Amino acid sequence: MKTKYRLLILIAAFALCAGSDVFAQDERYSQIPDGAALVMNLNLGKLYSSPTFKAVAESGDVLAIRNDLKAIPWNKAGTLPDPVIVYAPRMGDSYAMLVGTDKTPDELFTDIGKKIHAVSEKKGLSQMITLKEQHKNRKTNRQELRDAGEILYLTPKTVAFGRKKNPLDQAFFANKTLPASEFAMLQNAPADAVAVGILRSFPVAAADDPTGLSALVKSGDFILREYEPGAASLVLNMECKGEKEAQLAVRRAKSFLQITLVSLFSLDKNLFKELNSSYTATASGSKAKLEIKLPKATLDKVRAYYLMEQALLEAADMAINIIGAAAK
Repeated sequence: MKTKYRLLILIAAFALCAGSDVFAQDERYSQIPDGAALVMNLNLGKLYSSPTFKAVAESGDVLAIRNDLKAIPWNKAGTLPDPVIVYAPRMGDSYAMLVGTDKTPDELFTDIGKKIHAVSEKKGLSQMITLKEQHKNRKTNRQELRDAGEILYLTPKTVAFGRKKNPLDQAFFANKTLPASEFAMLQNAPADAVAVGILRSFPVAAADDPTGLSALVKSGDFILREYEPGAASLVLNMECKGEKEAQLAVRRAKSFLQITLVSLFSLDKNLFKELNSSYTATASGSKAKLEIKLPKATLDKVRAYYLMEQALLEAADMAINIIGAAAK
């Protein structure tokens, strides 16, 4: 398992991170696909300014998302936007997000063109900007431009942004809406929330679900917060298909966490014991709840362990590359 995913997986999809304010007070922007695996309010500024989540912020896909956002001049102030993110279907392969902008399509296209190859075209009533990147064709050994992402205007203030393997489907975004109750949850997240989100297809597409929870759980929501300086808390609520399914979901969630902790922290038995006692899973009727609380001391140990292992793996990769180069 790659290091860059480990801390994310540990904190239960330590989900990713961060969020309170949704970017725009524009009710027209609520085109979020009903089939999304995860809809999430992400406050990147809070994530990157919080020592509690520093190791998470600097790892894997969270860093990639931030770098993708930084590459595009979204607003005239030059600040990084706080997006509502749609992950579909799984981390690392693809993502799409909604981003606020105060630029017209022509302004955004012109400003992007100063840094990135791009093409602009009308898509019905909307404007689509396609981002291009240099790619070496293995057959011809020549550099070519290939599609690297898409920006689709949904309203004058809101665009959908798709990257990696998930080009935007205009009809998919334009014909689906976020229910008012879910929109309110994202918009009205508590001030101390670091992340708030809704899981529609739980926990991800069934084909990618090693826990078996997809067959038991209909939907869920979660909130991640810093409950005191340096300490993290995650509460995950699951709406199950029935009372029996809720009981089984609790058992499977516990088993999955234990297996994950063993695989990640078996070399440090004391840290494993701390983490293994950091969560509770309960069921009531058709509802199941998973709560993880990591005191500052425990989270500091996790961060140190993660960074140490990352450094060791990077050193090993470097040694392998040197040996490989010498063997050629």
